[in-house]
Amino acid sequence: MPDKRKAAMAAPSSKRARISYDDEGGEKSSVTPHEKPYSHPIYGQKNAFPGLDDVSEELCYDDAEDDGLGYLRMVRSEASALPSVFVAKTPKTGDTQPIRISTAPDTKPPSASFPHGFFDREHAYVAPPDNKTTPSTPPSTYPEAQACYYNLLRHRFLLLRSTLKCSPPASVIAGLDDNHPITLPRGVEAARKEWRRLVMAVEPQMAQLACMDQTSVLGVLQVMARLISEILRGGDAEKIRRIGAWAWGLLGKCREIGELSTEEVGDIRDIGKRAAKILEKIREAEENPHMEGEEMPDSDSGEDIQPELVVPEEEPEEKTQPEPVNDADADMSDAIDSELEAAKARLQAKVQGSAEDEPAIADQGGVAKQTRALLDMIITVTGEFFGQRDLLDSREVWGSSV
Repeated sequence: MPDKRKAAMAAPSSKRARISYDDEGGEKSSVTPHEKPYSHPIYGQKNAFPGLDDVSEELCYDDAEDDGLGYLRMVRSEASALPSVFVAKTPKTGDTQPIRISTAPDTKPPSASFPHGFFDREHAYVAPPDNKTTPSTPPSTYPEAQACYYNLLRHRFLLLRSTLKCSPPASVIAGLDDNHPITLPRGVEAARKEWRRLVMAVEPQMAQLACMDQTSVLGVLQVMARLISEILRGGDAEKIRRIGAWAWGLLGKCREIGELSTEEVGDIRDIGKRAAKILEKIREAEENPHMEGEEMPDSDSGEDIQPELVVPEEEPEEKTQPEPVNDADADMSDAIDSELEAAKARLQAKVQGSAEDEPAIADQGGVAKQTRALLDMIITVTGEFFGQRDLLDSREVWGSSV
């Protein structure tokens, strides 16, 4: 047994010998040892480039293998030469005056090379205002009463808009009849004709306007825009007041300018342009009362507004002529009775005509005021709340006759 153990122990090992590729001279391996990153002694921040902060190592910019670290060392050495805090030089007392910064444009006369403008202190060329084109009625020229009216109109419109955003009670909605619908289907001609009749004959209700969707509101606005010229030409004060209520309510139900699409804003602008065009034609008719044959065009419906749109035609006085006596054998009493009845009819016609003259003149003035108020309201709302401020210049300035 001892001999067998010695034989087994003397057997060669099955492990392969490790082959070394080191030089025969016994030099050490050239593997770079692991370097710990430098930690800042104050802030504790570790450097991403070990050896970059090694101050004992000389800067070497010619080593191709160390271009990155060499460049970083060079930049750091240049930055170390700069002061950490830069301080501006303090001016000497008595030599300079405090600098005054002014945003007002330079009022010096322009040079000969630039006769139409000047350069400001920032060396920017400022063009002068064009004196040839001045606004017809700038907002500052409105009378105090008219400015207060526009301010009140804006506040009332904001109140109307906030009110129409609220949902009416269910009982009020259920109480709406057939004359107060809340929808206008697109492409249905029968529905548009029905709305045309309703706008001219029925007063709007707040619950009806509050329940209408945006598509229906814009559709009814288009119907109303085509009716403005016809209603104003008719000279009916009741219809003018009614279409004014529809315009006021429908514009108040429209969304704000930022929530409308380009096409929707265009529909609202079309109403303002129509109102401005009608108001301009009314002024031209008043300035030239003897012009004839000149009409106010309506581009969409083909309807025209006559210059005398606010002057209702007076009905001619009816004169009842006595019926001639055809029967030669009639009694003299019948002839006298017929003459008395004819004279009585003429007298009653004269009395009624004189009594109706003053109300007709008063109604004529009321129609003219309602017409101007309607057009001015449409122009103001579309200009102030829907971005069409160029239409505001077409408004009239109140005079002594208004």
